[in-house]
Amino acid sequence: MKYESLDSLVERVVQEHARKEDMLADTRRMSVAVEVDEEDGNAVNLTVDDEGGLTTIAPSGHMLGQMATDLGIPKRYFDRMKVDAPDLFRSNVHHWLYEEPKRRMLRTYKVDESTFNGRAWLSDRYRRLDNIEIATRLLPEFERLPEEVEFHNASITDERFYLRATFPRMTQDVKVGDAVTWGVQIRNSEVGGATFAIESFLLQLICKNGMVVTKALNARHIGKRLDDVLSDEAVQADDHAFWLAARDTLRASMDEAQFEQVVNTLRETTNGTKIQNVPKATERLAKTLSLSEEEKDVVLTNIAAGGDLTRWGAISAITNAAQTVESFDRGVELEELGWNLAELPQRDWERIAVAA
Repeated sequence: MKYESLDSLVERVVQEHARKEDMLADTRRMSVAVEVDEEDGNAVNLTVDDEGGLTTIAPSGHMLGQMATDLGIPKRYFDRMKVDAPDLFRSNVHHWLYEEPKRRMLRTYKVDESTFNGRAWLSDRYRRLDNIEIATRLLPEFERLPEEVEFHNASITDERFYLRATFPRMTQDVKVGDAVTWGVQIRNSEVGGATFAIESFLLQLICKNGMVVTKALNARHIGKRLDDVLSDEAVQADDHAFWLAARDTLRASMDEAQFEQVVNTLRETTNGTKIQNVPKATERLAKTLSLSEEEKDVVLTNIAAGGDLTRWGAISAITNAAQTVESFDRGVELEELGWNLAELPQRDWERIAVAA
């Protein structure tokens, strides 16, 4: 879901945090059952027998994918067994749960005292960097930055969290009448879908296209096992040091020298070899950047309608396509591809531009 106000974002983060329940469990104390439903596809229930009794978890598709990978069962086969051979599914899963026992962190939302919606199946070394930490530790830092900050937008998807803000004073033209503003994006995943990252962000003012530029801080969610020798005090100190580093990285995101360097790179894309044949160049562009057929068609329309046949025109067509996709996650990926195209070696760009 996309948020246009900071208050609504924080409200959602607080509400979700109140529902979270994490548990550590030995895979030998787990079992699965399949509820047959021919119309909606069979549903899996995971039961954990822990000290508090039996806990039933309804895993999300993301959690089931993580479980399949961890058990060494190919995802396509895992899904087929679930639908076409439930007994075989149970037999396979139980075999590997018991044959190669591990302790796993299960991240869930609580439904009632014994029922939970499963969010993630993770290693017991998984370091929880939760969205509530961003809200309480990093959001207040925006008010302390020595620069005017404007909230741009945010989103919480099934797997990721995004927050974007811009620095209005840091605005320059890529070409006359086409300005960009510098900003920052904070990205996170509580369920192992991505690393925590603080990234540079550009907003193209005339069309509100975004572009994700570089990763300033990228941290994998891996830490000490929860039963390691570190004391609670040591773990807390380690977490405190991490968030101090994140704070300093956020402050450094206003680097004007980096902004100048990025703008100069983009200005270079307004010159040089132009697209000779729009449909054929778009076809090659789609293959280079792994665009879907729908995305390719949108980019083709954008280039043709925009009339800018430079590399900058192609970049704008791609970042504009990000606004047409339903998935915020995919939109961000397209915005990253815009920057990838800006950094593409000249020879590779020429192959796209002169495609025949």
